[in-house]
Amino acid sequence: MLADNGQRIEYIETQAALEDSCRHWLTLPVIALDTEFMRTNTFYPMLGLLQVADDSQCYLIDPLKINDWSCFTSVLTNPGCEIVLHSAGEDLLTLLVAFGQLPDVFFDTQIASAYAGLGFSLSYQTLVRELIGRELPKDQTRSDWLKRPLSESQLKYAANDVCYLLRIYQELSSRLDARGYLGFLREDVRSQIDSTKLNEKSDIWALSYATVSNSWRLNDLALACLQRLCAWREGQARKKNLPRSWIAKDAELLAIAQLVREHRKLAVRDLNNCDALGSALVRRHGDKLIRLTNTPPDFSLIDRSLLSPPLPASLRGLMKGFRQAVQKHAEQMDISPELLARKKQLVAVAQMMHRGCDFVWPPEVQGWRRDRLATDFLEVAGRLGSKEVVENG
Repeated sequence: MLADNGQRIEYIETQAALEDSCRHWLTLPVIALDTEFMRTNTFYPMLGLLQVADDSQCYLIDPLKINDWSCFTSVLTNPGCEIVLHSAGEDLLTLLVAFGQLPDVFFDTQIASAYAGLGFSLSYQTLVRELIGRELPKDQTRSDWLKRPLSESQLKYAANDVCYLLRIYQELSSRLDARGYLGFLREDVRSQIDSTKLNEKSDIWALSYATVSNSWRLNDLALACLQRLCAWREGQARKKNLPRSWIAKDAELLAIAQLVREHRKLAVRDLNNCDALGSALVRRHGDKLIRLTNTPPDFSLIDRSLLSPPLPASLRGLMKGFRQAVQKHAEQMDISPELLARKKQLVAVAQMMHRGCDFVWPPEVQGWRRDRLATDFLEVAGRLGSKEVVENG
């Protein structure tokens, strides 16, 4: 069987074959990597197929047949080999869950295409069409990758998902090198690696309340309750390996927290009488939810600066100035403005500056982005009479 680019497809389902291939990959300066996984009814992605391509052929590795992945993790962490991925976010989590290991560095062709001025958040199929001139089918995007045997069309689809990555990598790395943007790409992928690892730390689970819509409306007592409920849900979702919403929906946890504003102590009957709560949630977790709700609040665990209230009218001028600065620098760099800073990040900067407290740039706009934007942003803030800003980090 051949991939769309004419490379032979090798199906690996034995330990010996994997180890032979890994010994070969350890000698190479670059390989391409992709994953097929299932995540319809689990919290964590379940690896269904691992695809590798080198300069000679494609390899499809069956993870259901392999027990020892130490040889492959050696490839992942080989400092002499560049790992090429496309839109690596989900792949990184899948690798971390499956192998407990991430590449130390990698090359993301989606991010690279944005730095090359081709557009923001391009799909792999679009890049293949634009740079290779081939049209790839999308007929297996909803396949069951855990079912065996895999069909021939599934295998070809999986091989096609990785077979052009090295050609795309060569083209994009040349363009980024000519533009002087390779270092920026390295910063971004390093941040992705750190973020993937960090999201599995319980300290981060404790901040998940800040992502709940309308959490900014709660008073401190209710917000402290929401913080406990969300942290509990994070732990339960991971422990049971179920989607967060299968444990409890955002709207349900918010509704419970809102009850705290009305009652100092809650009972299960209060939950049963709340129309916003599903009966299954109360039946399965009612006693635990009541214990969490009635736990004395720890206000040190909440931080209102993490919330996302509507932008007040007083900050619209600041946001307009920020957007103009971003647009100016994006045009100078010939990149999409979204690659430099997105609306959510600009809102966070505006809100922090407006508060006039010690100011830390959001993680997504640190590094080269902060270096590029800081002077203009502070000039905009000063021109509009914002409170004095003290920069940290």
